[in-house]
Amino acid sequence: MQIRFTQLRDKLSKSLISPLLVSGDEPYQHMQACDMYRARAKELGFSERKVLTSEKNFDWAELEQEKNNMSLFGERILIDLRIPNGKPGASGSKAIINFLHDMHEDVMLLIQAPRLDRNVINSAWVKALDKVGVMLRIWPLNEMETRKWIQEKLRAKKLNASNDIIEFITQQVEGNLLAAMQEIEKISLISQNNNLDSNAIRSIISNSSHYSLNELMNVVIKGDVAKIIRIIDSLKKEDVAPPLLLWGLTEQIRKLIETKPDQAVISTDHKNALQNMCFLNQENIDTNSKLKMSDLLKKCAHVDRVIKGRSYGDSWQELLKLSIATRLSV
Repeated sequence: MQIRFTQLRDKLSKSLISPLLVSGDEPYQHMQACDMYRARAKELGFSERKVLTSEKNFDWAELEQEKNNMSLFGERILIDLRIPNGKPGASGSKAIINFLHDMHEDVMLLIQAPRLDRNVINSAWVKALDKVGVMLRIWPLNEMETRKWIQEKLRAKKLNASNDIIEFITQQVEGNLLAAMQEIEKISLISQNNNLDSNAIRSIISNSSHYSLNELMNVVIKGDVAKIIRIIDSLKKEDVAPPLLLWGLTEQIRKLIETKPDQAVISTDHKNALQNMCFLNQENIDTNSKLKMSDLLKKCAHVDRVIKGRSYGDSWQELLKLSIATRLSV
């Protein structure tokens, strides 16, 4: 059965959907659909989640092994199977079909893939899934749909925008809903009141390159500590709102937790980099310990309290420490 993105929440609330195939190249709706599915699985008691990614040399026997493990231990688990190229190949197709043929009530299956071409849509594994589960194909919004979507998101933030403002944002993001959501979050953080001023919004969005939020996120992922320090210092001089940076870092950390929930060890090079910074000492960070991914969100909460004046500290130093801590876990 095929459904639209707008139907997913209602379908999930009424029944157990499994398996679910989410495909498409509109990243924001794709992400939202998977988040809704995972949240619903957790509500239904599927507290465990196993992420499998069919990269080069992936052993498809792992899929069958997970099913056998569930039968052995009786756990309720969500298997999050990701097929980056949308083509599992002959062995993958066979493994998926076998898995679907013998599914039981203690497993939910989410398959993520990019937009599938006609040949893949007509392949055996997709047809097998369509018979027993749900296919959700994500389509990009047209210009009119994008305007409506932006208006709804602004209203959800209790922001009042004229048609000119909505049209301007629509033109700037060019159908990229993820970029649109980032701009809306930025506007929400920086705007002084709920009635948006056209000139102010144009200034905020037009000058977005000066904030270097995306650049900071890219540098954090690449792990360049020296450049992280330079960017944070530059953003401080430009008087960028600290809540905006915290939001960007928090989003990056959530993505890391999704893809790398285990622990990361701080290496000797990382330790030396930290010790070269005067305000990062052994009392701030124990460089001989392991940094748990889940602890990063606790650090985000601490930085938020500092920014709001509810905890002692310097907002920019805390943002820098959070950026480096995130870099250590990539």
